[in-house]
Parts: sequence; structure tokens; C-alpha cells
Amino acid sequence: MQKYVRNPILLFLFTATAFTIAGCGDRSFVPMSEFSGYAQGTTFHILCDSTAQITDEEIESVFKDIDHSMSLWDSLSLISQFNRSKTGLFVDAHFVEVFNLSKRIHQETEGAFNPALYPIIKYWGFGQDRFHEDSLAKKSTPVDSLLKYCRFEDIQLGEEKRDSAGKEFRFIRKKYPQNALDFNGIAQGYTVDVLCAFLDKKDIANYMVEVGGEVRAKGLNRQKKAWQIGIDKPTDVEETRQIHAIVSLENRALATSGNYRKYYEKDGKKLSHSIDPTNGKPAENMLLSASVFAPSAAEADGYATAFMVMGATKATEFLKRNPQIMVYLISSGFNTDYQTWMSPQLEKLIQESK
Repeated sequence: MQKYVRNPILLFLFTATAFTIAGCGDRSFVPMSEFSGYAQGTTFHILCDSTAQITDEEIESVFKDIDHSMSLWDSLSLISQFNRSKTGLFVDAHFVEVFNLSKRIHQETEGAFNPALYPIIKYWGFGQDRFHEDSLAKKSTPVDSLLKYCRFEDIQLGEEKRDSAGKEFRFIRKKYPQNALDFNGIAQGYTVDVLCAFLDKKDIANYMVEVGGEVRAKGLNRQKKAWQIGIDKPTDVEETRQIHAIVSLENRALATSGNYRKYYEKDGKKLSHSIDPTNGKPAENMLLSASVFAPSAAEADGYATAFMVMGATKATEFLKRNPQIMVYLISSGFNTDYQTWMSPQLEKLIQESK
């Protein structure tokens, strides 16, 4: 993951966007502190009360702690060490919390969310082993032979220990040396939650935290109104990003997962980064993006990842059985049209573009 750096240009652009979405009719607004930069291979933005006593170093420290625990791009991180280990190793509190939440979402979604798919994710070239045109042709092992190493149930938490400073660790045990984890489907949402917890400890009443598109908001924005967050139109042309809908977000999180930009194309066919755990192949369905609203960004992130695997039909069936989860789905329709589905509770909170 990339090192945190300050980015004044991005900060300016985000300020302009925030004003545009929130509305600029009233020029009297509450002053807020702004932080922006690069971390975890993506961008982040924080807006919070200007009374907050926060330093760049404190924000950087949060990212460093989580990267040390769960970054696949850091060969010395705990998750990288676990993936290389034969039987497992002791991990920190960040790792344990994400692991336990992942287990819960894995069970609730009947395996659609599965962080143990990393061997197959690497097979398809969505890990650090980047995809190239002939990479699959060179693989002698069929993808379904890797499924036995991708059972999340084969990875379990074990005994506890404390270091000399009193810090707690838990052993995480794997059944096969080939077992490996990838928390990318939930880790950025978790990072948002940790940053929010940091702001809460500072007694900050109003803030918006965004990392890689995962957002959590508390209180009110500059205009003393609910935070207004845009949901992208699902187009694979990143330079022409358009807002498909705007949602009011207050004291909750929003995470969006989509296949419209994260894919490879081979023989004229797009290979989605969402992997179907039943066959180890890229999920094939019409769902383009899933935006999930939840109390925590980690929950929203995990469910959004699962829904992209399920597809719109299975996702809506799941949501009818679990009405406490609010979701906005965008599927491909006829020609260039889009089809949308939203939880009934969202109808008063979302404004769709014409």
C-alpha cells in the first residue's frame, strides 16, 4: 500500500466537490478542518470540526497500524506472514476484529463473502501477480483444484497471549499451508471505522471520513445539514465520472462495490474481480454496483462485496430476509440503460439523477 502523503491539489478538488454536492446557495458555513492524501493504494478525505486538535502524524499512524496488520502489499505485514506460514501465527487486535466480522458476514451470506479466496484471486491475476494476456494459458493447475484451500472454515482463531507491554495477540491457525487470506473486501471500510473511532475520542461532533470510496459520516456538514454523498454512475471510463444518485448520510456508513472498473478483458470477455466461491470463477451476473448503508463502514464494505458475488436477484432475496440492511443496487439493462433497486427505507434519502 502506498505511503501517506499530503496532496494539496486533491484537497482543493475535494473541497470544491463537497461544496457542489452540499449546495453553495448559502455562503455562511461552519469552518471545518480538511485532510486529504494517499494511503492503502487509494485516496482518502477527512472533513471535521475545525476545533479538532489533529495532526497529520496521528492520521498517518492509523494507516500504518492497519497496513502492518492487513496489507497484502507489505511483505512484512501480519497477513503476508500468515499467508506464507505453514500453520499460522499470532496476530493483533485489528486482524482479530476484521477476522471475526468476516466470519459473521461469511455465515450470513452463505459464503458469498469469503476472504479465504486469495489463492484463487491470485490465480485470476487480481492479487499482486498482475494479469497479462497469456497468464491463464500458462497455468497447469485448473482453478477448481484450488477450492479445497479456500474454505474459510479451515482458518480458526486459537490461543491468546500478551507481549511485555500488555498488548493482546491471538493465534490464527490454518489447516493447509496453502490457506491464505485477503481482507481487501472489508479492510478499507474497517480503516474508515478506526479513523472515526479516533475522531470520536477527540470528542468531534461532526465529521465525514472517506477511504477509497468507503464513507462514514457523523453529525452535520458545513451547511449544518446532513452530509450529501454521491454514488457514481457505473461506467468503466474513469475520466468521465458522473453522479448517478445523491444520498443523505447521517450517523451511518456507506460502501459501494462494483465490477465496472475492476476487471480484465480476455478474448473479448470481461473477467470480474468478484469471485464466485462455488466454482472459483469470476462472478457472472448483471449487477454493476452495490451501495450498502450500515452502522459501520466495515459491515457495509463486507456486504457490498458479497452482493456483487450474489447478483441482483439473490441479493434482493437476501435483503428481503434482512430488512435491517439498506442497499441501493444498479444493474445493467437494455442497451445503455440501468436498472435500480433500493431498500424502501432509502426512498426518502436518495435523489436519483435524471
